[in-house]
Amino acid sequence: MIRKIALLTLLASTQVSAAYEGSTFNEVSDVINDNNFAPTSQIEKDEFAVYQSGKLPQYAMNMGSVFGKGKDLGGNAKRTVTERDDFYKRIEKLLHPNGVCVSGKWNMTEDSVYSGLFKKGSNALFIGRVSVAMEKTTSKSDRGFGFAGKLFPTMNPNERVGTTNFFMVDILMGENTPRFLETGVTNEPETGFNLSLIRLGLKIANVLKLADQSPMFRPVTPIAKIGATEVKSPKWMRVSSADGVIMNNESDFRREVLRAVDDNQVLKLKVEVSETTKDRKATEGWKHIGFIEIDHAKASYGCDRRLHFAHPKHND
Repeated sequence: MIRKIALLTLLASTQVSAAYEGSTFNEVSDVINDNNFAPTSQIEKDEFAVYQSGKLPQYAMNMGSVFGKGKDLGGNAKRTVTERDDFYKRIEKLLHPNGVCVSGKWNMTEDSVYSGLFKKGSNALFIGRVSVAMEKTTSKSDRGFGFAGKLFPTMNPNERVGTTNFFMVDILMGENTPRFLETGVTNEPETGFNLSLIRLGLKIANVLKLADQSPMFRPVTPIAKIGATEVKSPKWMRVSSADGVIMNNESDFRREVLRAVDDNQVLKLKVEVSETTKDRKATEGWKHIGFIEIDHAKASYGCDRRLHFAHPKHND
């Protein structure tokens, strides 16, 4: 019975949604904080109960969880590049299933030639999600970190606006990075090498290419288009910890982020752009133009099972 409910819920979530009308920052904040959420199906109740107990879930990300019975990676991939909805009643994130959400603001502080929300003085409300590409969440394992961002081009949390999203990763197959705050994520990540994941990785890549010809590269041009008459966009963007950030030794990356926001009060992530390099570790070729300033973090059902980031396509 539970399997049947799960399948019906998945099918409902992948149907084409009504015309996108935008969201308010407060609406999406309510989603990631589980405000006023009442689970109805048994699978929703079972999953929601884990978060309510104060535990962190460990969702699987393997051949069975991605390509098993009732799973539709192709449908999910198509949804992420065709539907702009900011949240659903329930969706399964077949890739990057384990995450923690953050919120705050986008603040561009430095001169640059770029337009839209890259321009100096630009501000926007921000909601993001830190995740791992596979299923291992603790520092004893190789991890590939993801960072999805949702920009609200307003500073009024009650104004309904169309959001603009970006998606970044450091290394898809993962490596032994002790902390999320010690890595840099970009919109064209490294693949990496992990012999045990090659078959799964190749199968995933082949499916994603059916939805987007270049799934490894996520353009940031939509950010440069916001409010601009003449668009000038960088090709690559990198996000990493700002100087002076207080780090911690929490093993699970979700607890690391939660504690980092508490310890720093405002956790600052540096935004850099480039037209010459995509190397996340390079010390040259990147220009610092501003910050993402995070003042709230939450591990929640809404973060993992409701929040949606519309992925920009290669030709956006």
